[in-house]
Amino acid sequence: MTSTPSMRPVVRALMIDPGDRVLLVQLRGSDWSGWILPGGGTEPGEDHHMALRRELAEETGVPEAFIGPPLWIRRVVAPMTSGSYKGQEETVYLVPCHKFDVQPGMSEDELLLEGMVGFGWWTVAEMRATSDELQPRQLPELVAEVLEHGAPVEPLLIEG
Repeated sequence: MTSTPSMRPVVRALMIDPGDRVLLVQLRGSDWSGWILPGGGTEPGEDHHMALRRELAEETGVPEAFIGPPLWIRRVVAPMTSGSYKGQEETVYLVPCHKFDVQPGMSEDELLLEGMVGFGWWTVAEMRATSDELQPRQLPELVAEVLEHGAPVEPLLIEG
């Protein structure tokens, strides 16, 4: 019998530059490697905007990002080796920006401890063409939808 996992609140940024490129973080771990949107877990006492600004400063070096509307919410539950499950609920926000060179506010050792091994600006065509894992899996289509139609009125609930 498995119990329902508690869902860790996570915030992520869809950082889009004027050339319609999206900033992605390359992760490498023992059980998964691929590319995700920058962001991370909220800490006690933080609202989503506070947590996202902190995460972006740590990961990208951008201290005061403009945070737009929420775009989508994704619930992820993964099995752990102990037989239990861990879960997180990610809320992704639109963060329009200029293209910049990523200058993390964390040391290289701190980045590696979190599995972060690189950063890159990607177009939708590049995301569609890659054989690398992207999370969420439908990221190219989600980004294309935002570029074509803007932010949804209400955040979309997505899987994967």
